[in-house]
Amino acid sequence: MAKAPNNSSKKNKPIITLMVVVLCIGAILGVKFVMAKNRDQLTQLKTARVKGNPKAPIKIVEYIDFQCPACAAGANMIKEFMKTHPDQIFVEMKYYPLAMHTHAFISSYYAECASRQGKFWEFHDLLIGRQAMWSKLPEVKSVFDDMAKELELKMDKLEACVNDEKTKEVVMKTREEGDLLGVKSTPSYFVNDKLIVGSKNLESELSALLSK
Repeated sequence: MAKAPNNSSKKNKPIITLMVVVLCIGAILGVKFVMAKNRDQLTQLKTARVKGNPKAPIKIVEYIDFQCPACAAGANMIKEFMKTHPDQIFVEMKYYPLAMHTHAFISSYYAECASRQGKFWEFHDLLIGRQAMWSKLPEVKSVFDDMAKELELKMDKLEACVNDEKTKEVVMKTREEGDLLGVKSTPSYFVNDKLIVGSKNLESELSALLSK
């Protein structure tokens, strides 16, 4: 006995197709939203560690270890160059903590977390300015916390950030990026894409560029 054609299934096909299309569009829009949000977050992280004139003819990308004495010397030198040539230099800071320095990683975490509260350069300056003191200590968390309080950072937010694996990933990604670019020691700089190693070599390079 032949069965009558199932008209209800035919009627349901357009509805099912429409639902599939809607779900696909929703998934695509969801992915785009997440990607856009991630891009915004990455942009915010990057722009928190830059200073100077974005249109400056001299662009410096520095790979820094906050416990490195030569990095402190280089940071102070760049600061002086920027005072005398404020429109000529643009700086971007990237982390390159070395395993040989006991506090290199944790100082980077604190600096990154300070950047999330809009105080990267202030914290950077305290780390550099007081490096001779904290670099010799067996434990530095309390010292870094005091620096954060001095800058009026939100301590609960800072604590959570310092212990967040995502913060550590940001630091490691910049270090890995440095490895890929040929960075082997600190301080290392890319001045208009040219690799310069050491603060003395940087001083020579900047002096030459600024004298043109």
